[in-house]
Amino acid sequence: MKQIYYDLNGKSWYHTYQGKEKIYLGKYFSVPYRDTHSEEYQSFPFHMEDSKAGPLVGILASPKKEGFVGNIGLFKRLQLTLAKKGGNSIVFTPQQLTDDGMEGFCFLPAHRNWIKIKAPLPDIIYNRLYSIEDEENHLEQVKNLSDLYQIPMFNPRFFDKWELYLQMKSHEDLVDHLPRTELLSEKTLEEMLVIFGAVYIKKRKSKKGIGLSYIYTNGHSFILKTTSAKTYLFPSIKKLIQYFLKDDKMQSYIVQEAISTLLFEGKKFDYRILAHAKDREFTITGIGVRVANTQQVTTHVPAGGRIATLEELPIELNLPAVSNLINQSGKHLSTFYDNLSEFTADIGVTEEGKYYLYELNAKPMDFDEPAIKEASTEKLTDLFMEKTNKIKDYSV
Repeated sequence: MKQIYYDLNGKSWYHTYQGKEKIYLGKYFSVPYRDTHSEEYQSFPFHMEDSKAGPLVGILASPKKEGFVGNIGLFKRLQLTLAKKGGNSIVFTPQQLTDDGMEGFCFLPAHRNWIKIKAPLPDIIYNRLYSIEDEENHLEQVKNLSDLYQIPMFNPRFFDKWELYLQMKSHEDLVDHLPRTELLSEKTLEEMLVIFGAVYIKKRKSKKGIGLSYIYTNGHSFILKTTSAKTYLFPSIKKLIQYFLKDDKMQSYIVQEAISTLLFEGKKFDYRILAHAKDREFTITGIGVRVANTQQVTTHVPAGGRIATLEELPIELNLPAVSNLINQSGKHLSTFYDNLSEFTADIGVTEEGKYYLYELNAKPMDFDEPAIKEASTEKLTDLFMEKTNKIKDYSV
C-alpha cells in the first residue's frame, strides 16, 4: 500500500513520492506531489494498481442539517473494512456531489471519529438514501451526474412492489413461487377474498412492514388487522376500501394472496435472506428467521416480531432449492436494474415444503445477527474491489 495525504486546512490531497510517478484517485483526479507535509494532515493507506489508488467509494446518504441520516453502523463498518483492503469511503448527501467532486464525511477508524473532507468524484456510488421520499426528491440529480461521468451506482433505487411483481412474474421458473398479487380496487379485493379467504394489503412503496394490513372474511363482514395490533370490522368492501383511501390513492396499494404456511409455536415465521452479487451470480450471505408476535400480521422486528434460529424451526431448510431461487431472482432482476449489488428476500414455506417469495428489498436493513453483519460488509467491500478491478488480498 502507499500513503496518500489529505491537507486538513487546505482541503486538498497530495503524495510525497518523488520522481515522475503518477497517482490517480477516484475518477479522473491526478494526486499532486509535495516535497513537504502540510501543517495538519491525515494519511490514508491505499492499494495501488497501475498508478490507480483505491477504490474511492462514495456512500450516498440522506441529508439533514449539518450532516446526514442513514445506517451509521454500516457506514462505519464499510470504512473500517475498506481501509484494511486499501480503499476509502466518503459519506455524502446529494447536494454535496458536483462536477468538481464531493464534500462529505470520512470516518477514521483509528480515532473513532468523523472528519469533514473534500474528495474527487468517486469510483463507485453506493446508494443508501434513507427513504423513498428522499429518492424521489434527490436521486435524479445524482444519477444524471453519475451517468455523465460513468460512475457505477450500486442499489439504484427502492423497489416498487407492483413493478417488482410484474418483473418477477415474467420469469417462468419464479412465477410459481409468487403469491398472486393485484393492484387494489373493489373488484380485485372482493375477487381475491372470495378465492383465498385472506389477503394482505401493502403500500407499493414502503419498507419495514409499514402500512401492512391483513384482511379476512367473517361471514358477510371483513376483519382488518394492522401491525399495531388494532382490529377493525367492516360491513362491506366499499367501506373497507375507504379505510385505505383516507391515506393514499387506490393505485398506491397492492393486494397479495395470504399464503397458508407452516407455523412455529403457532405463529407465522419467514426466512429473511440476504444475498450479494458475485461474478454475475447471486449468492446467499446470511439467513435469519423472523417470527410474528401475537398480532400475526408481520414478522418485522420493528413491528413487534422476534428473532429465531434455523435450528429452532420445525422444518429443515432446503438450502440448494433456496439458493437457486435467490440466484434466479437476482439474475432476473439485474436485467431491469443496473448494478444491483444486494437484496433481501422474505420467504415463507408451506407444510408441503414449497417456498414462496413474499417480498424482495433493494436496500437491506442491518441484520441483528453479528455474523451476518460482518459477512455483509465483507461481501460489499469485495464487490467494490471487484468493480474497480482490485484484488481482494493485500499486503502492507
